[in-house]
Amino acid sequence: MATDETPAPADLLPGLRTSVTSLLASAAAFGDEDVRAPSLLPGWSRAHVLTHVARSADSRSRLLAAARTGADVPQYTDEAHREREIEEGAGRSAAALAEDLATALRRFLRAAAEHPEDGWDVPVRWLGGGMRPVRGAVASMLREVEVHHTDLRTGHRPADWPPAFVDRELPSTVEELAGRVDAPSMVLLVGGATYVIGDGRGPRVTGSGAELLGWLTGRTGGEGAAVDPPGPLPALPTWRS
Repeated sequence: MATDETPAPADLLPGLRTSVTSLLASAAAFGDEDVRAPSLLPGWSRAHVLTHVARSADSRSRLLAAARTGADVPQYTDEAHREREIEEGAGRSAAALAEDLATALRRFLRAAAEHPEDGWDVPVRWLGGGMRPVRGAVASMLREVEVHHTDLRTGHRPADWPPAFVDRELPSTVEELAGRVDAPSMVLLVGGATYVIGDGRGPRVTGSGAELLGWLTGRTGGEGAAVDPPGPLPALPTWRS
């Protein structure tokens, strides 16, 4: 979800380009059987994930266009529209999926690079988030690319996520989790930072930022984290895709 406190988009674009290049290389290597294989996301094949990222890029291109023109164009018409696009696109060949993904991501990168500097704080209509500044488009696109690259099961792990990305995402992920009534009580320790979820009476979980972010978002089982007192990691609620 986009926030009003995201970094300057121009500062994020170089890293996003690098992440896009890596994702596109993975997508281009898939054959038709590969894209039918399951992703890390329940009920979604790799083809679903590739289609989702492509449509996510298109949705953010729409937001940038809305900010430039002043038109009240939503990111998506509604959640059903978003889901329908993914299902309809997931049946395509590997080549068609890779080409669509490359076209959508490169279109977004061009639109973001050309966006006027004084136009990043223009409010636009985010799906589920109401009217918020368009500056969140670049940061959230980077999140889509990095996290869903991991979902493709190509060996791109949370340990491969850019450190600056992890440093930004971990606090916001903890904040979102802490706001959920089904979140377990625990204390997270990473580097010199301490994050308290719930009343803080639960176990203390220690790990690197990437290890904890991957676990909190359901992309790993938390194998690299340590728990005190010893025992299983707290059971987490299902994370957003």
